[in-house]
Amino acid sequence: MPMRPAKRLPARLRRPVSPGTRALVERRYARRKVQRSARYRRFLQKVVGSAVAARKRLAALLLGIALVVLLVFLGVALFSPAMRVTEVRMVRTDPRVDLEQVQTLLSPLFGRHLMLLSTHDVRELLERGMHDLHRVAVDKDYPSALVVRITPDPLVARLSIAADAADAAVATGATVDFLTDQGVYISSSRVSAGEDLPLITIVDWGARPVSGTAIIAPAMLERMTLTERLLLEQFGQETLSRTVYMRGQEYHVRIAQWTIWFDMRSSLDEHLQRYRLFLREIPPADVRSYVDLRLTNRVVHR
Repeated sequence: MPMRPAKRLPARLRRPVSPGTRALVERRYARRKVQRSARYRRFLQKVVGSAVAARKRLAALLLGIALVVLLVFLGVALFSPAMRVTEVRMVRTDPRVDLEQVQTLLSPLFGRHLMLLSTHDVRELLERGMHDLHRVAVDKDYPSALVVRITPDPLVARLSIAADAADAAVATGATVDFLTDQGVYISSSRVSAGEDLPLITIVDWGARPVSGTAIIAPAMLERMTLTERLLLEQFGQETLSRTVYMRGQEYHVRIAQWTIWFDMRSSLDEHLQRYRLFLREIPPADVRSYVDLRLTNRVVHR
């Protein structure tokens, strides 16, 4: 039959407990509690120690596997003939980039290890034959292909190279001669959008320049561009043509009324100040050909 649930004895049936007995029971229960807590701590320390040891063994095993994989990868990467350059692919960003010339310049890269090549190595080879090189981007298509993207210097003007001033006066815009933003002369028949570029006539040259030669300093190009902009903004005079004299380091700007002569010896502010005084003092009807702003103490006109 089922047992009845336990319940406390009635007070009349309870045996009195002396203080000594009560203290003895409390000490025994406290000692057992401490013993259980100590056994639990020892068990927990043993479990944690085992987990730490297992984690260390696992970490050592994984580290060993990683080292083996790394050594195998380095061995394959450094000594495998499959990692040698066997193909150089070009990405054309400008129609004037000669792919055959680039392939010839980069031919020393064939057979070299792909991982050990850098963009500097590629650019150094390209600079030997490309004088208008602006930017080079190199990507590696493993295991053996090199992808090169070349961006040349932007073109800022068309050139008309004349032998003397008479030739400069009749020069036309039909030309395959161009000028980059670094002042490098480029002769190319691959440029299709050159008609939108301004025309610069070059005169007073000793020998006809070779394509890839720097003929005008970038500072002069910037000065010419700024001159045209200030003439339009401050005087309302639009530039129709421009001529550069290489030996004299001067440039002439043709506007509707006359030609203005500038040079690089004085600052542009000084030139424009002289021009401003000239316009206040001299009637426009008195000028038929040019205004010379090169002299520091006077303005000559004809």
